[in-house]
Amino acid sequence: MRNLSAKEVYEDSAAQGLYEESGFDAEEVKKVLHMAMEDFAFAKKMKVENDPSWRVVFNAYYDVFRELCGLLLRFKKQKSSNHQAVFAFIVVYFKEFDFDWQLLEQIRTVRNNNKYQGLDISKNMWKSIEMPLEVYIASLKKEIGRRLEEE
Repeated sequence: MRNLSAKEVYEDSAAQGLYEESGFDAEEVKKVLHMAMEDFAFAKKMKVENDPSWRVVFNAYYDVFRELCGLLLRFKKQKSSNHQAVFAFIVVYFKEFDFDWQLLEQIRTVRNNNKYQGLDISKNMWKSIEMPLEVYIASLKKEIGRRLEEE
């Protein structure tokens, strides 16, 4: 089976009604952004512990990334509980990030395999996506902050 592009996933998600209209509340976005960045700081501390659980570190980073993507959708007055739909929306509507769609799909698949099939996350797997995730999170945080200043 061929992999779908972000645009194809976005269009399919829209056709399935996976995006909903959402109001925009700057104070809510600020609160959620603050909590997500607290979680990120904690996750960064976890990864330098002696013998960290890479699964826990991965899932913490993933959750922060997903949360920030969801916040960015709010600026377009949209929301979705489907992670793939959220990531596709970001890739389609925020091209300036130049996020690697295949990498996002890999990260999402690793997360789903862990959550739903019990497959663990190795140090090697974590290390293969750590740097891009850090860059993506920093980029999202910066853009959300910039957009909040314009509100």
